[in-house]
Amino acid sequence: MLIAVTIRNDYCLAEKAKKNEIYLCPSCRGPVRLKQGEEKIAHFAHVSNKDCQGFSEGESPEHLAGKLALYRYFLGKVPVQVEPVLQSIDQRPDLLVGRPGNQVAIEYQCSPLSKADLASRNAGYARLGIRVWWLLGPNYYKKHLSVATICRFWVAERLWYYLPEGGFVRESRFARADFKKRRSEKVTLKDPLFLEKTGLADWSAVFQRDREDGGVRLAPLDVDRQRTKLSLQLAREQIDARVVGYLYERGQRVDQLPANLLSGTAFGLKVANWQYRLTVYLLLERAGQQGLTKEQLGQRMERYFYPGYDGQKAVLEEFLEELQHANCLAFNREKVFIKSPLSFKD
Repeated sequence: MLIAVTIRNDYCLAEKAKKNEIYLCPSCRGPVRLKQGEEKIAHFAHVSNKDCQGFSEGESPEHLAGKLALYRYFLGKVPVQVEPVLQSIDQRPDLLVGRPGNQVAIEYQCSPLSKADLASRNAGYARLGIRVWWLLGPNYYKKHLSVATICRFWVAERLWYYLPEGGFVRESRFARADFKKRRSEKVTLKDPLFLEKTGLADWSAVFQRDREDGGVRLAPLDVDRQRTKLSLQLAREQIDARVVGYLYERGQRVDQLPANLLSGTAFGLKVANWQYRLTVYLLLERAGQQGLTKEQLGQRMERYFYPGYDGQKAVLEEFLEELQHANCLAFNREKVFIKSPLSFKD
């Protein structure tokens, strides 16, 4: 931990602590000792191995260095607290920035974190009306993260890193076409919140989606090559048997999909783009002339996305627009229905 309290109940940052002073843990009020050295980031650690819910021991040097550097980024510009204990939810963010009523919790994550713990922390902050900005450390930055991990940590279709020696890095404009490697763009930012210009944190840069910040332009693989690859997957039984069986009963095959269903490049899906698009199309076909609302379609397709992904509506809208331009769809008030069925390749 970077901060402790004195017996006079004053908070003290580790780098300013005195060796002959008595310090206590801000959470459990147990005694802590100052640890510092030429190669160590000054920090506090519990004297005993007492179980403290608010603080965990064994923080890595990268985590301590990054947390301290982030504190200095905000210091003197906006109100910032290091490791404040939020008693009502039994949580302690690395930093808490802003004034009550308009605060942001900064979580600097360097080690693995389970889905359950991540969800619990987010829920706790939500109960207090506090937004949370997850910043990933060097260990995450060096890895090829899974789509599931990216979606868990991103905000407004962006993923954020903080490298103690390199500053902030924003990764955005994600896209993934079937049978191709995903694409994204990484940008290094010295001052992402524009604090040096105004002294006021511009949180819109983090929490608001940029309308022009869509996915990178990533052309899908050639339709015939996709069908060839689908044929191989079909032969190897690598495609969901339920999808294969449903199409078989209709006299159709996965490797005969219409070109419109093979043109997706959406990110955040648990399944291939073609399977997502096929499912939407089949739902509309089954609904017949009664059709479905976009809201109904969105609810039914929600399970095909990874938790945390916040671009589901845009993905659906884009596909429906493509079908409309292909003269396949019609709209009747709020309902969408198939006007002209797509042709499967013979």
